[in-house]
Amino acid sequence: DYAGAADAYRDALTLAERTGDLPSQVELHGSLGQLAVHRGAWDDVERETEASGTLAEREGLTGKLCFPRLMRGWLAWREGDFDGAEASLREAAELAEQVGRSEVAFQALFALAATLRQRDELTQAEDVLVRALDLCERAGLVAQSIEAISARAVILALAGRSEPAREAAEEAARLAERLRYPVGKAASLEAKGATDPDPVAAAAALLEAGSAWLELERPLDAARCDFLRGQRLGESDPKAARQAMQVLAATAEELGVWHLAARARSLA
Repeated sequence: DYAGAADAYRDALTLAERTGDLPSQVELHGSLGQLAVHRGAWDDVERETEASGTLAEREGLTGKLCFPRLMRGWLAWREGDFDGAEASLREAAELAEQVGRSEVAFQALFALAATLRQRDELTQAEDVLVRALDLCERAGLVAQSIEAISARAVILALAGRSEPAREAAEEAARLAERLRYPVGKAASLEAKGATDPDPVAAAAALLEAGSAWLELERPLDAARCDFLRGQRLGESDPKAARQAMQVLAATAEELGVWHLAARARSLA
């Protein structure tokens, strides 16, 4: 319930401003920024990043710098500055782990894997996801582990490692069924679509995954599924694949992620 979370964060931010609680203000601006990333609301991401970063740097709150570093990584990713994104996200993960902010560290590692995947550095992306899974195990982040396992399944499939990819997708599906976590369900469907040997069934699973992400108001994640769906359709229906990529390109432009739009158009 991201809308409910945003309302709660804003209420907490009002209290933190009223009481002069600067460390909490840094965290809350960062948390609002992460919710804005889910929505693809980049103006909001920039505003919350600036607020969080300015406060942390001005007040010398070095332990809180992981929040604005994470957001700056996402902003660089959106601009197609993958080197800048990688640097910011690695720093965010290291800072967060140093101060025991496991969830922030996970978010940074997950975003880092997405950045490396965008550069087709699949081995490095898998290594980062393995690190994220180790973090989940140590910190008890079971729900987040479903996302990481699912993302690893996709990476393995893209790398042509079909058998371990399917095993990871099946593990994600088992966890998602047990936890009944909406984000986990969407992620596991995405993994199923990436790894199913039947391209028709794969495309259907990815369509369902994209719809699940949209229902959660996470259009960037839905767009990622649309990209995979276009790739899988190419195995059985090239015309439908071209159409899917054209639709994705238009969606990516609406979301302001130009590098994704350009890649989709090149494949269309």
